[in-house]
Amino acid sequence: MSKTVATKPSRRDFLKYIGTAAAGVAVGTAARNYVWVPTPSSTVTITETATLTETETTTERIAYPNSLRSAAEMRGLLVGSEFDDRVFEDTRLGTSLVHEFNYLTGGEMGWAQVDSGYQEADALVKFASSYQMKVNGHTLIWHGSLPKGINENTSANTLRSAMQTHIRQEVGHFKGRIYAWNVVNEAVDTDGLRKTIFLEKLGEGYIAEAFQIANETDPHAMLFYNDYDAEAAGGLQKAKSDRVYELVKGLVNDGVPIHGVGLQMHLFAVEYPNPEDIAVNVRRLAALGLKVNISEMDVRIKELPLPMADRLELQRRIYHDVITACVREKGFVSVSFWGLTDAHSWINESGQGPDYPLLLDENYQPKPAYWGVMDALLGK
Repeated sequence: MSKTVATKPSRRDFLKYIGTAAAGVAVGTAARNYVWVPTPSSTVTITETATLTETETTTERIAYPNSLRSAAEMRGLLVGSEFDDRVFEDTRLGTSLVHEFNYLTGGEMGWAQVDSGYQEADALVKFASSYQMKVNGHTLIWHGSLPKGINENTSANTLRSAMQTHIRQEVGHFKGRIYAWNVVNEAVDTDGLRKTIFLEKLGEGYIAEAFQIANETDPHAMLFYNDYDAEAAGGLQKAKSDRVYELVKGLVNDGVPIHGVGLQMHLFAVEYPNPEDIAVNVRRLAALGLKVNISEMDVRIKELPLPMADRLELQRRIYHDVITACVREKGFVSVSFWGLTDAHSWINESGQGPDYPLLLDENYQPKPAYWGVMDALLGK
């Protein structure tokens, strides 16, 4: 096709669509004339002992030319990725994260992960601050990250006390070093609040309580609600998107200290939301006075019945169209990906692959998706 497609077909119409798309998809990719610089202009040393203490700051800002980081900063946006202790094991990963991003989401900061101590999370936060990167703490309350001893047999009083203590301890431990917290994660289902141990034992008020305790502990941290399949105000995601909207609207109306919503954006290229429906959702959330971010984006292409070059081009379009729709909206503040390179993809590591969902390939070379994101950030 000669132009970017804003709307994508349903599974029923998809085979008809790809027949017309395949003829032209390779042209745009081949015509690109970008130069990718895989290392920053200043030398970056990736070590587990970061170069700065928690109280030190840099006096000169490091420049990262030809990067997503520089493109985002020109627009006043944050751009980032999930990260974990592999940054200390894979030098290419650490260097690429520093070069490309100014925002990192801590993958070792869930309740289960920090229950035995903060050593790994501390190292990650120090790594990020050493290279002038903000940190998003992920996540304080999530049914998928419970510490030992918390289970279906736990009493309501014990769970409430443990939850309160956990939030106060973790947020207090990182006070002043975390830009934003995903306070509550994935608490909504299509027919209402998700049936988790928190809802069963504590009732729906646990969500507001978690935000209140986090805010009391660190009043300067941004506090987000985070969820998946709730990106678009129309189409297949409408029901859940509406549920999330009503949840956060209720929190805002009740004076709960919630500052934003994270839209995870785990997408499938074979069928994904209309970017305009996503924009409408961002718009209505922002109208509540909330900030909005893409928090965990990746785009799977495994199911596409296309040659690989055509799959990668469609993936580029999806990244471009979705991010473009979001960055045009007031209140949109950041986009983060759930990883940077296909060499470290949660989809493949969980056995759902092989797939190629991220911006760099397994050899750390930029895919068409990378340039799609770059163009979106540059307004192209």
